[in-house]
Amino acid sequence: MGWLSIRTSNHTHVASRGQLRKQLRKAARGNTQAFEVVSDQYLNLITEFLVISGYHEEDRIQGYCREVLHNIWLRSAYIRRVSDFERQLFIFLKQIPINVAPFQDLLTQRLVMLNSMQRFLLVGRDLESWSTKNLSLATRVPKYELRKPLYDAWKTLVGFRLSDLDFNTNECMEKVVENMEGALDHTQQRRLCKKVKENAMASEFKADCLNLRCELVELRQNARWDQDTRVHFFEDLREDIATIVQLKPELGERLKNQVSFQCLHLETHGS
Repeated sequence: MGWLSIRTSNHTHVASRGQLRKQLRKAARGNTQAFEVVSDQYLNLITEFLVISGYHEEDRIQGYCREVLHNIWLRSAYIRRVSDFERQLFIFLKQIPINVAPFQDLLTQRLVMLNSMQRFLLVGRDLESWSTKNLSLATRVPKYELRKPLYDAWKTLVGFRLSDLDFNTNECMEKVVENMEGALDHTQQRRLCKKVKENAMASEFKADCLNLRCELVELRQNARWDQDTRVHFFEDLREDIATIVQLKPELGERLKNQVSFQCLHLETHGS
């Protein structure tokens, strides 16, 4: 049995973190075009998060996208690292409530059962191919502690109901989810495949995960905007942020954020 990879395809050039860091420094000095360049790299993640949170009406999705980016622009003078920007995304996305509506399909019904952390991890890792390190920096959760919420999320998504598992089955299923990131080398994958084949419950869980990944690929593609929609969105965003005065950090706050990855205004909830 193979491992299904979700490949990420963007409408735009995928910038390196070094390139994004340069644009963030320009944005911190009030450059709206630089902020747009960075925001464009994360627009897919925002729209995907909203769709898995139960939103499908374009007006509501665009409204939340603007709200999130307005909040980050307001604090952009505090942002020096790419992880600061990603931290802001997590802070403001997790505040958006889920949208439970009649006649939602089964996948959406299960997606909205996840908590905000699980939904962010699912989008970041499985739809946008973020590394565990970057997810850890954005959520401020140690890398080893991210395994459980991801594992629990996938159990919810495939409708797995048993909670009392023997150690070997549980470990095997956890490794199945871990390997979706490509974390295991070839030898470890072969060893895991052998264990899965010998365990009927783990084998069924893996098959369900692979089938679900196909559904997530389709959901991801439907969540992304075409180029015309993106262009119009950023035209409006440029006009919006031109009227928003950035918060200005004191020297002490700048120094603190440089060394500690923490900053008062980066952690502020709301505008």
